[in-house]
Amino acid sequence: MRMRILFALALVLAVAPANPWACYHGDPQHTGRSTLGVGDSLWVAWTYAAGGDISGSPVVNDRGQVLFGARNVHLYCLQPDGTPAWEANLESLGTSIYFSAPALDDAGNAYITTNRKLVKVDSTGEVAWRYPDHSSWSISHSPVIGGDGKVYFAGYSDSLCAMRPDGTLDWAYDLGLDVNSAPAVGRDGRIYVATTRGTGGWKLWAFEPTGTVAWSFDLADDADFSSPAIGPDSTVYVGAGRYLYAVRANGSLKWRDSLPASISSCPAIADESTLYLTAGSYLYSVSTDSGVLWRKNLGGSNYSAPAVDANGYVFVGSANATAPAFYVVGPDSTVLWSQATPDEVWSSPAIGPGGRVYVGCMDGTFYAFEGTGLGVAGELHGAVPGGLAVAPNPTTGRLRLAGAEGAAVSVFDASGRAVEFRRAGDRLDLAGLPAGVYVVAARAGGSTMRCRAVLE
Repeated sequence: MRMRILFALALVLAVAPANPWACYHGDPQHTGRSTLGVGDSLWVAWTYAAGGDISGSPVVNDRGQVLFGARNVHLYCLQPDGTPAWEANLESLGTSIYFSAPALDDAGNAYITTNRKLVKVDSTGEVAWRYPDHSSWSISHSPVIGGDGKVYFAGYSDSLCAMRPDGTLDWAYDLGLDVNSAPAVGRDGRIYVATTRGTGGWKLWAFEPTGTVAWSFDLADDADFSSPAIGPDSTVYVGAGRYLYAVRANGSLKWRDSLPASISSCPAIADESTLYLTAGSYLYSVSTDSGVLWRKNLGGSNYSAPAVDANGYVFVGSANATAPAFYVVGPDSTVLWSQATPDEVWSSPAIGPGGRVYVGCMDGTFYAFEGTGLGVAGELHGAVPGGLAVAPNPTTGRLRLAGAEGAAVSVFDASGRAVEFRRAGDRLDLAGLPAGVYVVAARAGGSTMRCRAVLE
């Protein structure tokens, strides 16, 4: 129990910034864990058609707005209802935005890399500055902001760069090899980055905020697309080829596991005992003490890094070329819900307020999925709603059901608890229940439809 309390405290400290999903994989430590609940079953709240493929990951600011970049070199900012707040055209600053997620500061600015530059965009969508002046660098992944306000990024320039918020370079270090992942920042301010490409000499590096090397650790393979994640005890977890490493805060090896396929995403740190990561076509659960707990086949190799909500549910996309989808997976490996997508999901999901999960698709569709916020009971496992509706909505108590003919009907409150109600044919009576949001579920033929009802 004491360990769980310490983990929860470390998690709260890790997400203390105002933005609920502030950068790639949620926080500067890349834990992929949110203190917000989503639930174990979702529906599509809205979609948005971007002007280019989406392989980068979204973030969520303190106003509930969601930001993401697309390969048409545009940065989008959408309101919580899916309408555009602004759109920044960065076409003059690169030819694509590959896997970069914006990094948000507490003043509302967003930092994102095109394939050529690091760009600062203010809260209105205006470009404040870009670095470097030339366009000879190649950059693939995301920046991260340290506690001192410096912005760290790396690419195929072989250098880790530290930028001041005013756009001037604070320091740079030649790593000797390329980087195709996002640096992470520990709670002690250290910056961690792993190298890729080349024929050897791959390393996990640890830097002080001043730019001095704290230590480097030799990797047996290259860390392509695999960003480091930092646990509450400062253990650094990183994939290199098919190897998953746990490296202590002093740079010594804690353990190394070998998986059947290459790791191309960032591990999520669910709690003090469990990691989740994708490798090949599988989602893995791995003990923080070493050892695979289980694996679930999602049907396709993947760049999507799992996200975990406060209830322990895992959200992840699939790059299955023939049947791409977005999944909710339980801590016991059970697939609780899935949604087919029109193309592969390379983007890593972001968790926001209101039971929302956001993710992009490689056909340019951006999804906002919504759950109950606090979890949904098992009776709600099933398909996305295909026709269930209630009216009037909002209601003072009495509702008419449409699409529930011959179905068993249940009603749940926002915590996922079944509530008592009266039903007569296509009529429901919720009178006597507290005002709030309820989920009406109709189950027939092995599938479940549902919709929300607002009781005034």
